[in-house]
Parts: sequence; structure tokens; C-alpha cells
Amino acid sequence: MADEELNDNDQNAGDFGASESVIIAAQRSTAAKIWNHRMVIGFVRYPPAFVALIIATFFLFFALFAPFIVSWDPNKPVLADTLQPPEWGIMFNSVHVLGTDTVGRDIFTRTLMGGRTSILLGFTGATGALTIGVVLGMIAGWKRGIVGATIMRWADLQIALPLLLMALTVAAVFGPGLHILLILFSIWFWGPYARISEGLTLSLKNREFVEAARSIGATPGRIVFRHVLPHLFSPLLVLWSFSCAILIIIEASLSFLGVGIPPPTASWGGMLAEGRQYLHRAYWLAMIPGAAISMMVWSINTLGDRLRDVIDQRQYL
Repeated sequence: MADEELNDNDQNAGDFGASESVIIAAQRSTAAKIWNHRMVIGFVRYPPAFVALIIATFFLFFALFAPFIVSWDPNKPVLADTLQPPEWGIMFNSVHVLGTDTVGRDIFTRTLMGGRTSILLGFTGATGALTIGVVLGMIAGWKRGIVGATIMRWADLQIALPLLLMALTVAAVFGPGLHILLILFSIWFWGPYARISEGLTLSLKNREFVEAARSIGATPGRIVFRHVLPHLFSPLLVLWSFSCAILIIIEASLSFLGVGIPPPTASWGGMLAEGRQYLHRAYWLAMIPGAAISMMVWSINTLGDRLRDVIDQRQYL
């Protein structure tokens, strides 16, 4: 008798695994309809998006490998080389390609290292906010009641209060610093992610594939993270790309105001602030980091716009 019950349990477990595998396979076939080679072709064929992809790849490459590429110390003053204009040579390490600043530091090196700092803050902060917002948003959409209401009211408060204002307040209390900004970006920028996750979870929780998973005994946590979460990927990816650009601008603004990345650490906003007093004598001090900010933010926004358009088109095919 015990052996028969054990065999029945094994058979039920096998049926559960097989049924859930069928549901997941159906979901993956739907996702494959959106993410396929045609989407990539349609993305690349749009000229501004292709140019933006090249620019973003360029900055990401140098942000990752800047310490291995540069030959000048980005923070070491060389008073004999102050305010040298941009010059070109055969080897980057033989000349100051983009000139030097007021204390002789190489602008090319500081631009690469400043991009490393800004991109690190933007991408890491947006990823942290994405993680927190998705988890809390799905909990709010699935649970509802007082738990969901509390989470969403807190998210509404975050959306209502500007991140730049909160960053200025936090910097005034705790002082400027990379880790302070990174934590702040993660814990005070998850509201939009939670709002989208909560709305999509509400619309998906009564769909057929969720009911099918529930009928075969899947737990709520398993349903949310294995069946609902994959459907949130596309809209959240677009929002994440825009968030990266926003956080890069906010970091540059804070560093420009003197409450972001403290000197002598290189950052685009800090370099822009240092060069504003020398616009007539040394235009490159402010022009180069300003151009880097503009190109990086434009490329991210263009990629996000194109990604949104391609996803919207593929969803109805």
C-alpha cells in the first residue's frame, strides 16, 4: 500500500513537472516571436540607432578597459604641462591627444576615467533600482491589500519627490561620495519599475497560463518569478535604458554642483565644472566632457526609443 502511494506521488510530481514544462515552452515560443533575428535586423537597419549602438559600445568598451588603455595618471598634476591644447601624434602616450587641464592632467585619460565613473553609477544604479522595483512591484500586484497599498504609496512618494533634490539633501547630510550616490540611486529610483511591474502583474495574474500553473499546484512564488516575470522583461528593459541616461545626467549635475564625485576623482560633471572658467582660454576643458555626456546620453536614449518601437511592432506579429 505504501509503495502504491509512493508511486502515485512520483507520478503526480512527474505530471506537475511535465505540465509546467509545457506552459513554459508555450511562453518561450511567444517570447521567441518578439526576440528573434528579425528584431535585430530591424533594430540595426535604423541608421540613428546603428550610430548610437556604435557610440554606446565605444564608451562601454573604454569604461571597462580604461585602466589598461590609459598611460597617464588621471589624478597626478604635471605643472609643466598646464593648459596644453589638443595635439595629435602617432602614439597616444607620446602626446596629450585632447590637451591638459589647469594642473597638467591629461584630458583624454580623465575623460575615459570619468566615463568609467559616470557609466558605472548610471548602469549599476539603474540595475539596483530595477531589481528592487520589480520584486516589490510584483509583490504589490500579486498580494494587493494593505501590503500592496503600502508598497505603491511609497513608490508614489518616490516618483513625486525629484531624485536630484533628494541627492542634494543626502549629500548635504552625509557628504559627497561614489558609494553614497550608488546607494541613493538604487533605493530612491525604483518607483517607476514598481509601478510598471505592479500594473503588468495585475493584468497577468488571471491569464490562462497563470491559471494553468495554479491548477497543477505551482506555488505563488513559483508562478510570479517563473511565469509572470518573463513577460515584464521587454517594457522594463526599455525603462532601464532610459533610467541609465537619466542617472548619468543626475550624476553629472551633482558633480558639477560640487556634491557628487569628490575631486580629484575624474567625473564628467566635475571636469565640466572645472572648465567653465576657462571657456575663452581653454575651450577643450569644458567642451570635451560636455560632448561625452551629450553623446552617451543621446546614444542611450536613441537605443531605448528604437528598442521600444521594435518591441511594439513584434508584439503584434
